[in-house]
Amino acid sequence: MKVILITSFRNLGEVGELIQVKSGYARNFLFPKEIALPAIKKNIEYFENRKKSLEAKKIKKLKIANFRIQEIKKIKSIKIFAKSGDKGKLFGSINTRDISRKLNKMGIKIHKSELKLKNGGLRSIGEYVVLFQPHKDIYTNIKLIILPKE
Repeated sequence: MKVILITSFRNLGEVGELIQVKSGYARNFLFPKEIALPAIKKNIEYFENRKKSLEAKKIKKLKIANFRIQEIKKIKSIKIFAKSGDKGKLFGSINTRDISRKLNKMGIKIHKSELKLKNGGLRSIGEYVVLFQPHKDIYTNIKLIILPKE
């Protein structure tokens, strides 16, 4: 069965794409969750007309993401102070929530889901690299320094 995607869906495609799926998958999952519409003439014409506005929105999102990347690149590094033991091991851990709070205090609005840590929470003093990804295709690294609180 051919369907048109209303929203982008992982492993299926982007908004407005015409794809082939099994009819049961379309009827029981895609249609009830409003992810896709049947590929009838009326729906195809509707999406052809709407395609320009969708592309404009996509370009706008990319421009905003690029602007946010440029803001992040202006920062050389982020310093976070945390309580630690004798050997540099932290009491607790530093995670994406802590890093996003620090950046928000610095005046850069970031959601914690846009930050990625390679090995999960950071549990010792030192320098780390955090991935900032505001859009699935655009990302940059942020240098994070964890220092002992005195």
